Amino acid sequence: MKVINSDFLVKNLVKHPYESNPSFKAKINTFYFSEDKKAVVGYWEAPVGWFDTVIEEQSEINYVIEGEIELISDNEKIIAKKGDCFLVENGEKIKWVIKEPIKTIFFIYPTPKKLTVFFKELIDAE
Repeated sequence: MKVINSDFLVKNLVKHPYESNPSFKAKINTFYFSEDKKAVVGYWEAPVGWFDTVIEEQSEINYVIEGEIELISDNEKIIAKKGDCFLVENGEKIKWVIKEPIKTIFFIYPTPKKLTVFFKELIDAE
């Protein structure tokens, strides 16, 4: 057992780049990997801005601690604010538009090996 407090989340942040918008820089702390490496939990904070992504081989749930985000796909648009959870699923192509600086806790399952490697490389680069 352990408590993951806000000091821990902020102290261990690393920069998270996005290929679709190289000038956009978020921060991430992937603080839990399941023993089988199939689940990851982390803290994510980002400034106002945008990036595009395709969710491949996993689903992701985010709980919004603060801020506001708009998620746009071919079929729909949703807005999530403080206190909301949002789900993005395998195969979705999404434009993430951060309307207000955001902080979330996220859960990814199953985590593809390439994503686990990416997270570990971010940590090692710092």
